[in-house]
Amino acid sequence: MKKIVFVDIPMKEMSERYAQCYAETGNAGCLYTGKVIFPINAVLAEKLKAGDQVKVVILKTISEKGNSGKNAGLFQQELDEINGKIGAKISYETIDSEFIETKKNHEKRLRAMLSKIEREAELFVDITFGPKPLPMVMMCVLNFAEKFFDADVKKVVYGKVDFIKHEDGKTYPENPELYDVTSLYYLNGLVCAMEAPDENSALKSLDAFFAL
Repeated sequence: MKKIVFVDIPMKEMSERYAQCYAETGNAGCLYTGKVIFPINAVLAEKLKAGDQVKVVILKTISEKGNSGKNAGLFQQELDEINGKIGAKISYETIDSEFIETKKNHEKRLRAMLSKIEREAELFVDITFGPKPLPMVMMCVLNFAEKFFDADVKKVVYGKVDFIKHEDGKTYPENPELYDVTSLYYLNGLVCAMEAPDENSALKSLDAFFAL
């Protein structure tokens, strides 16, 4: 089955010093012990198999300093190194968008992302970086893809770090945590599809969801 990966690229300058080991952190169940700058690559290190057809969609927000372009290259380099030991067939496609949060730009992003979806594909998403409204657009993409393309939403992840100031006056990323937030996607779908005679019944339905 085709795998499609959506990854938000950060606009701030990134380097190897941001690389973290996310093994056995958060709730993602990731066991990959290598260090990665981009959290989704720790997931892909475990999910990719030799011969897999993988399309990686790089969501790049244009910034004045041009860091997103450099970071996109850094992401590709990191995943290619991981895949060197796996042998999946990876292709890269980029969606460039302006850092403007208007309805017109949201529509542009949405249509561009939907153009990358293929029928019955497995979808993986990293929402760690990028503009804050982008995960909301991504949620719409996933809903559309599952409903009309028979896509399978496998994993939506978010990587967290604390930035700690050291004696040299610089801040360093520490205490990494990798979270599987796919349940938020399904919660959104539940709320949209939910029918109930009153608010108390609806709240009980939510209770049942969180009890799973």
